[in-house]
Amino acid sequence: MAKKRYKIDLSGGRAFVLPYRLLVRPEFRSLSPKAVKVLLVLGTAYHGRNNGNLACTETTMDDNGGMDRKTIATALKELVEAGLVIKTREPRKGSDTARCALYALAWAVIDECPSSDLDINPGPARLTLS
Repeated sequence: MAKKRYKIDLSGGRAFVLPYRLLVRPEFRSLSPKAVKVLLVLGTAYHGRNNGNLACTETTMDDNGGMDRKTIATALKELVEAGLVIKTREPRKGSDTARCALYALAWAVIDECPSSDLDINPGPARLTLS
């Protein structure tokens, strides 16, 4: 008997993949709904060559249903502590030097993002799903 193949019609679009082995991890299953939402928003910004250059700000959240600054910060802290997201650049305040924090999905390779001035080096995924 032939193996059943499941097909997903992406209609020529991108896909954000959450591996099954990630979904069954206790770290993922214990996430709050706000952390899951923030993870999905980070995933919508990921296009396969920009892991490490993902931002989650009030502006990006406004385009995705909204969330206040404190809730975003709490959700990001939860994701970082769970080891599912890595902070790749610290934020900086100031009129001339302001910049937002950047993040990477921990189960994907961190890409080289030369114009983003990342605080960590690009390289292999930090979270193994085996």
